[in-house]
Amino acid sequence: MDPYQVLGVSPNASDDEVKQAYRKLSKKYHPDANINSEHQEEYTEKFKQVQNAYKTIMDNRKNGFTNQNYSNQQSYQQSQYQYNGNDQSTFNDVAAFINARRYQDAMNVLDQIRNRNGMWFYYAAMAQNGMGNNATAVEYAQTAVQMEPNNFQYIMLLQQLQQGSQQYRQTQRTYSSPYGNMMNCCYTYLLMQLFCGCCCR
Repeated sequence: MDPYQVLGVSPNASDDEVKQAYRKLSKKYHPDANINSEHQEEYTEKFKQVQNAYKTIMDNRKNGFTNQNYSNQQSYQQSQYQYNGNDQSTFNDVAAFINARRYQDAMNVLDQIRNRNGMWFYYAAMAQNGMGNNATAVEYAQTAVQMEPNNFQYIMLLQQLQQGSQQYRQTQRTYSSPYGNMMNCCYTYLLMQLFCGCCCR
């Protein structure tokens, strides 16, 4: 996914123009601004894509990657890696890219593998999650588990991805209640009083 397209700016845009587009989209898709929206999940995923796109652009510019040749970046990365037909060796390379947080590179390598088994979907889920595409990540993790139901690694990844989205929704429900934090404080205070009362006696 081209980060410039995500932000809706040209690769020739100045840093200030990139920041301006980033701030505008962040404000539009920010989770706190869409708590009761029917498009909440869609906007949350879009918000993460915006964050990732901005980070990618600014990191590339900091490392001296010019705007003019950005459009050739994906094809350049693709040509750099030569798939040797050894899936296990290739998966090791994918894991290295993921550990280095080079998620797009990991996906570029994965796209060269024709045999899409459970391991392929497992690594693809991690790469997509790293890029902020949570819905796709969960879908890939589910596919990995379906293909190898007894693989503990796949099951753990799926649970982590699902719990992440559930925790986010629970947080949103807390935000939607103006008394959420107040009730938590009162509840904690009452428990402390009860505990101290028992101990003092």
